[in-house]
Amino acid sequence: MKRNFKKVLLFISVILLSFFSFKTFAQTASSTTQINAEVLTNIWYSTTTINENDNINIYAGFQNHSTKNLSLTAGFFIDDVQIGKADYVASPKSLIKLSSAYTAEKGGHTAQAKILDIAEVGGSNIDKLSVDNLLAKESEKNSFNVIHQITQQEVINTAKDIANTVADTVSKTTDSVVKTIDTQAEKLATYVESLKTPAEVSSSDTKTSEQIAKEKTTGKVLGISTENTHSASSTVKNTQSFSITNILLDALAFIIRHWVWTLIVVIVIVLIISFR
Repeated sequence: MKRNFKKVLLFISVILLSFFSFKTFAQTASSTTQINAEVLTNIWYSTTTINENDNINIYAGFQNHSTKNLSLTAGFFIDDVQIGKADYVASPKSLIKLSSAYTAEKGGHTAQAKILDIAEVGGSNIDKLSVDNLLAKESEKNSFNVIHQITQQEVINTAKDIANTVADTVSKTTDSVVKTIDTQAEKLATYVESLKTPAEVSSSDTKTSEQIAKEKTTGKVLGISTENTHSASSTVKNTQSFSITNILLDALAFIIRHWVWTLIVVIVIVLIISFR
């Protein structure tokens, strides 16, 4: 009785061991056997011109060259970031279309499709396969450009920015030029003032009243005054001449120092003459 029990136990052990060995072999074989299927190289789009915020579809192809029914999960990536995935079934000897929706963002991008998961469908059983055994598990990266749609508000904002930049530049440049001209104008005005003739002091101003009276007395010969009246009048004229020259030089220095207002006046006069 015990011997029969041992035989039954040994038989069951052999059956279980064979079953697990076969399953392990099958799994190993399925994970190392190349799958005659692939993702096509190219990516294409639902429109040839892509504008910002357009809702488009991105497509890829999957070719099943084998005689197996394949269940797969495909993912789409924009700039290496996954934007969506979906499940598909590829019948033997078939070509299926993979797709994903995408809302376009401005600028240049790359698109790519990848097989994330794959299995063989047989009756009610699904045998897991490795995507690394596919002939190609991902497409090439395809570059595309999304056209930026310029709005009226963006144009206004850009114009304002440009105007502010130009105004700041002009203001800084003008300030620098004005300061330079002011410095040179001050130097020139100082030079003009240095050309003024110092006021002469008449020698009679330093004499006492007694000396002046004595000169007048001794200067009379036979009732005729010998004072140099010509020299005195010449001195007065020269003093007046010198005074007028100094006034003119002061006026010129004033005009130079206030060159801005001088320029404005000149422009106004020119405009008045031009439109007469």
